[in-house]
Amino acid sequence: MELNHSFPTTAASLGPFFHPRSIAVLGASSDPAKIGGRPLRYLQMARYEGRILPINPERATVQGLPAYRDISNVEGEVDLAIVAVPAKAVPNAVRACVEKGAKAAIIFSAGFAEAGVEGERLQTELTNTAAGKIRLLGPNCLGTISTGNGVYATFASSIVDELPTKGRFSLASQSGALGAHCMVLALDRGLGINMWGTTGNQVDVDISDFLEYMVDDADTDVVLACLEGVRNPQRMIGAFERARRNRKPVVLLKVGRSEVGAAAVASHTASLAGSDAVFDAVLREHHVHRARSLDELFDVAYACSFGRYPKSRRTGLLTVSGGGGILMADVAEEARLDVAPMPEAAQAEMKALLPFAGTRNPVDVTAQVINQPEIVEPMFNSLLRDGGYDSGLAFFAYVGRAEAMMNTMTAGLENVGRANPEKFLAISALTTPAIRTKFEKAGFAVFEDPSRAVFATAALARFHESFESVDNSAAEPVHSGRSEIDLERGRTLSEHESRIAMRAAGLPVVPEHLVGSSSEAANAARQVGFPVVMKIVSRDIQHKSEIGGVILDVADENATAAAFGTLMERARAAAPAAHIDGVLVSPMIKGGVEMILGISRDAVFGPIVMVGLGGIFVEVFKDVAFGKAPLDIRQARAMLRGLKGHALLKGARGRPRADEEALLQAMVVLSDFAATHADIIDSIDINPLLVLPEGSGVVALDALVTTLPQRQAQ
Repeated sequence: MELNHSFPTTAASLGPFFHPRSIAVLGASSDPAKIGGRPLRYLQMARYEGRILPINPERATVQGLPAYRDISNVEGEVDLAIVAVPAKAVPNAVRACVEKGAKAAIIFSAGFAEAGVEGERLQTELTNTAAGKIRLLGPNCLGTISTGNGVYATFASSIVDELPTKGRFSLASQSGALGAHCMVLALDRGLGINMWGTTGNQVDVDISDFLEYMVDDADTDVVLACLEGVRNPQRMIGAFERARRNRKPVVLLKVGRSEVGAAAVASHTASLAGSDAVFDAVLREHHVHRARSLDELFDVAYACSFGRYPKSRRTGLLTVSGGGGILMADVAEEARLDVAPMPEAAQAEMKALLPFAGTRNPVDVTAQVINQPEIVEPMFNSLLRDGGYDSGLAFFAYVGRAEAMMNTMTAGLENVGRANPEKFLAISALTTPAIRTKFEKAGFAVFEDPSRAVFATAALARFHESFESVDNSAAEPVHSGRSEIDLERGRTLSEHESRIAMRAAGLPVVPEHLVGSSSEAANAARQVGFPVVMKIVSRDIQHKSEIGGVILDVADENATAAAFGTLMERARAAAPAAHIDGVLVSPMIKGGVEMILGISRDAVFGPIVMVGLGGIFVEVFKDVAFGKAPLDIRQARAMLRGLKGHALLKGARGRPRADEEALLQAMVVLSDFAATHADIIDSIDINPLLVLPEGSGVVALDALVTTLPQRQAQ
């Protein structure tokens, strides 16, 4: 439910949630363990320097602070109000805040839309009360924290005895409990928090608002987020792009990865474009790291805390165990890190230091490190210097708990860290807390699991690539304009109509003739030239090949006439009630690479472009990529490069190179057509789109366009 604000809704309007000069607590309790008592306790523990204003009509003081009967009795301005009263009293409490002129309010209270019909009614009343007059957070939320100025506007039980330490991370979460859990995990990982906020039912402020505010905050270096859904996709995407321009990583955990793919049997694209696949594509496009677990969320956040983003994916591996080195190399390949071998000359120098070492990459110093812990420094330095690697990972196994040996090794590692200040360095080892602290002070991230170290390194390399790829120049122009045909909602176009629409959009489409008799078919075949393809045309029959509605390689006029009769018979037998428009006759075009190009409609992000290997096996291999329409050439190129089958376009197994540039242009043109007709188009399938040899272009051999349902009468 959204507010129709006249009150400012820019990121700046969120200031009172994190930087208030005064905080009123409606429903303030003298019991510091209760929901209305905890924020008062926390604010005093944190020595908050602003005014703390307990609102309690039954007490003169609350937790040692002067109390007020009503917020209207407070002298001076109120920046932030915390509402901790029963749900039924919340609308009146917010009305009082509005009348007082409070800038923002946090609603702790539950029992709204999450609680059934009566709760929905209360939430509607709350929304109407606040609309355009005050910024609201919640209801049913855990509030906000800003450690730098002692703002603990929360009742989170995770900080009853110890307040979070100040740091450079900010975290936003829709779920209060999950957000509080993450706060504890951050503290356990030694990650200090700058700002923290939860959004609950999001009647006004949502997760996108918080992200927008946090990525622009000067005291935030890394932004973490936990979300369930997206209410304001454009604001969220804008926050992602500003984060990239500000060189701030965004690490995001989204729950709800179930396969929700559209059930429309008429469209390959819709059946392949599950909502989670689309969300993944949007995050990749905007260079956000999507964590698949809380461990991964904080692994990447922890790695970011060192502020060293490798300038390339070239990674050097050092190990005391052959098996550990192989494990790291395997995971590095999966993570798309470059573990190129050491130069031969550098390997020879390493052999001179340790004759039985493995020196290719991984560099295996073996268990000899027990006898010669000092060997680690020259071997590690040589790896990073001579190998030209921008990140270095070392596996020391359980040896990290041998304090006497590690003290000798740590001195050398400190020298390695000083010699390589711009390279990301990590150690995987079981350590004591004291040894871990020494490693971290020397500039090394420490992980128990070498696989997690590798994946975190890969994330940092991608962040560096994204920071360096920021381009403020205007996107390349794309084709635009309405189709020459009159598209209407509530219908599926036949293949013939779909081809007309695609041709009008600017896509190359194979020539065709729609015929209604065997003699017309023979004449058409003569005009286009043999051999020909013949297809039944009916908007009621989408998957023609499944009923035998396609005949290939028709070689002469007699075969054409016979094929016409066969197609009509098959159509009537398979779909007696179908309206048959006739038969399409097209030239048989061979060669090239078959691709699928399509559009599906995502409930959150709107028209989505899909590209992948085409033909009849597209749903078997599912080698597809997605991008939000409209695309520019750069985005289209990134989608193609993400396909496993991209090598086919480059000319695999002696085949000629395909016209990739023409394919890119087709992707851009179709994406613009879909964006232009976003209020009409539901899905588009072009399968196959034949990509001809380089310089010869592309041609759509088949097309299917469906439109959205007709709008309901008001």
